[in-house]
Amino acid sequence: MQRVSSAERVQAGRWVGAVTVIFVVVGLGFGTWLSRIPAIRDELGATPSEMSVYGLCLAVGSVAGLAISGRLIERFGPRRTLAVFAVLAALALPAAAAIILAGALPAGLAVLFGYGFAFSVCDVAMNVSGANAERALGRPRMPLMHGGYSLGAVAATGIGAAAEAAGVPVPLHFLAVMVGGAVVLLALLPALPRDERAARIAAERRRGAPASGCGASGTDEGASAGAAGGPGAPEAPEGEVPASAAAAGAGPARASTPWRDPRIVVIGVMTLSFGLFEGTASDWLPLALVDGHGVSNQLGAAMLSVFFAAVMLVRLIGSPLILRFGRSGVLRASAALAMAGVVVTILAPGTPLVIVGVVLWGVGTSLGWPTGISAAADRVETAARDVAAVSALGYGSMLLGPMAFGFLGEHVGLLTAFWALLPFGVYVVFAAASARQRSAGAGH
Repeated sequence: MQRVSSAERVQAGRWVGAVTVIFVVVGLGFGTWLSRIPAIRDELGATPSEMSVYGLCLAVGSVAGLAISGRLIERFGPRRTLAVFAVLAALALPAAAAIILAGALPAGLAVLFGYGFAFSVCDVAMNVSGANAERALGRPRMPLMHGGYSLGAVAATGIGAAAEAAGVPVPLHFLAVMVGGAVVLLALLPALPRDERAARIAAERRRGAPASGCGASGTDEGASAGAAGGPGAPEAPEGEVPASAAAAGAGPARASTPWRDPRIVVIGVMTLSFGLFEGTASDWLPLALVDGHGVSNQLGAAMLSVFFAAVMLVRLIGSPLILRFGRSGVLRASAALAMAGVVVTILAPGTPLVIVGVVLWGVGTSLGWPTGISAAADRVETAARDVAAVSALGYGSMLLGPMAFGFLGEHVGLLTAFWALLPFGVYVVFAAASARQRSAGAGH
């Protein structure tokens, strides 16, 4: 085993830090759009149905970006991909707002589609870079990065409220935030290696990664043996994120699609499950509490803030939990807490227990997505495509799931509809072993 120098650790730390701030910037950008939707609606005099067209157009653009982001990142690398698509996103969002508010709806929708496309490509690129960076550092950092995204989104709501109070026009607000964010992001890119794959492989070798092609990297052999979480695959040792064996010298990336890799599909459905827990709360929790428990509108809105605060805080401090208990343990505990939170929220006889339920729900939701993304990036050769596939499933749940729960809630009540989340939590409990990263030699 070669010794890792302090300079190399500092370089890996700078890489992690830069990607974390990039998460903040991207979260700030998307939160900026959300923060001014009411202002756009009022200025246009649009109905909820008409406003849903804008959200659908952005969602379709995001899905289109996810469909090709893996190949783009494999070809150009996260650093160059972020450089191009961050600039495109920074220009597209204020342009879309200006064109829509000017009354040129078709052109505005086309540009909004472009923003959704650029946003999702940036999202996958920063997740791939973040997964590579935490491997180079040798410590889990993906929860911290996703906490940065949540922090940026929360900050955007405050900035949006201030801009609304000051009467700042929406296009000008968007331009200032997006261009400022793009400048910060571009300034951070030199901290990302030009060839992340080589940097990750070198760092893992210096920590003693084996040169074989077996193990936790998501190879076909390991995936088929452990996609459902076979008990014979040992968890990685505590104290560091173990090196991906494929990263240490396996052959070129497999040609097959990630959708044919059982392990990636299982992880993707876990991410979908956590996306349902998070997206359903984001869209329906306040209304469900108002209608189901008779709380005031103000308290319903406050409970959503409590949920988001729980998600953000646990993400900011959650990396040591993965280091201590491993991915599969964290995923199982997260699913159990999320299910307990849903049950308490549904059955709570009074406001204090509702608060307990919402906190448990948020805590349980917080680490599922970043842990799934980190697991998807185990195989360095296919990390970009695998992360894109898992992200597509996760975002799909957050786009379509709330609609499905809204339809169900219309017939049985929103609070009762929340029971439908529990089977997804049960799935995670049984499938969590597929996310573990096996030590060298597992799978032989």
